[in-house]
Amino acid sequence: MDVMLVNAPVTVRNGHARLSPPLGLAYIASALMDADYRVGAMDFNVSGLNLKRVDSILLYDEPRIVGISAMTETVENALRIACRVKEKSPGTIVVLGGAHATILPESTLTNGCVDFVVAGPGERAMVLLADSVIRGRGDLATIPGLGYEEGGESHFNPRAELPHPDDLPFPARELFPLEFYRDAWNVLTATGSCPYRCPFCSASALWKGRRQIRSPESIVAEIGHLQVAHGVNRVFFTDDIFTLNRLWVSELVVALGAMERRVEWGCATRVDLVDADLISAMAAAGCTGIQFGVESGSQQILDSVKNIQKDQVIDAVNASVAAGIDAVCSFMAPFPQDTLETLEETRLFMHEVLAAGGRIYLSYTCPYPGTLFHDHAEELGITILSDSWEEYDAKHAVIETEHLTCDQIQMTVEAIAADLGLSKSV
Repeated sequence: MDVMLVNAPVTVRNGHARLSPPLGLAYIASALMDADYRVGAMDFNVSGLNLKRVDSILLYDEPRIVGISAMTETVENALRIACRVKEKSPGTIVVLGGAHATILPESTLTNGCVDFVVAGPGERAMVLLADSVIRGRGDLATIPGLGYEEGGESHFNPRAELPHPDDLPFPARELFPLEFYRDAWNVLTATGSCPYRCPFCSASALWKGRRQIRSPESIVAEIGHLQVAHGVNRVFFTDDIFTLNRLWVSELVVALGAMERRVEWGCATRVDLVDADLISAMAAAGCTGIQFGVESGSQQILDSVKNIQKDQVIDAVNASVAAGIDAVCSFMAPFPQDTLETLEETRLFMHEVLAAGGRIYLSYTCPYPGTLFHDHAEELGITILSDSWEEYDAKHAVIETEHLTCDQIQMTVEAIAADLGLSKSV
């Protein structure tokens, strides 16, 4: 085998971690396969981390390159995998990419088990790296986003421009065990991120607000392929902010409605980027679920971190429920300005959302690297309580604020979850 692509897992297994196959790795796999490389893939979020599986891959598949993708929460497990590869097969090249390596390429490269890091888009970079390592052609200095050590010095090449999603081959999902994912058929609708710079979100640090929108024709072509090849009748669009461009949404809704076989679909967006007419049109074209990022039930907090209005939340939920769409509102706590009083406002507002027919997701605020909450923690009054990336799971408190201790945060969030009847706080 030429390249084995590995998705590093969370330490504590949970349903969210294996919600969908790692689409980024599936796209990299397609790019490599189009360049005539033999590619395999392993998602340890499905199987759980077992380093003996790494040994088996090295023994039986003998990959020349092992490419590992990691988020902040999973980077420590990624490094465990990398070190196991180097222990068992020192000549195998280890590459680490993904969100964490993109934001913190320098510290990721300094681990002695990693030969290369890739910051930013990985499709072209991995093909060019394989050309260099396996076919002996090309110059490392020309590979976009590549970080490497040479002559005792670290080198980091400029990142690649965002690929246009229309230009990418369909992702090689078949390399992953699709039957084990809840939403196996996640479909890319844009590369990059939304233009909003929410202080708790690392997407803007990853992509600096850059964005390329996929054409409705390309999206419909992939869905049609999935219907024919796999009998798919439901997909989830991966865009963080699906309704940012209303003209594009309108065109996609028309294209989806014109498909010979109807497909159901879900998406995520902001409450201030929908209205009843748009939601009705989306429902008519097959939309059955929307996740809205709400974050807080205190208008004071929303004004500081999200710039949306509480009545917009209720309007969006009402319109969705009226159209037969499952409306999920995600919240997190705490924010730097939160107090016990503002968290009580959030609890009461969540009951309003439930009364309107919406559902609730609740998580802990996590100061991911690249966010304002991480990079300017001290001036925001945030105390980060852990230096272990494994703790960055949004499932327990890892911060204190000027107004709230860790115990107060943990107890209050758990009390809110219990009051709402949530089985878990996230």
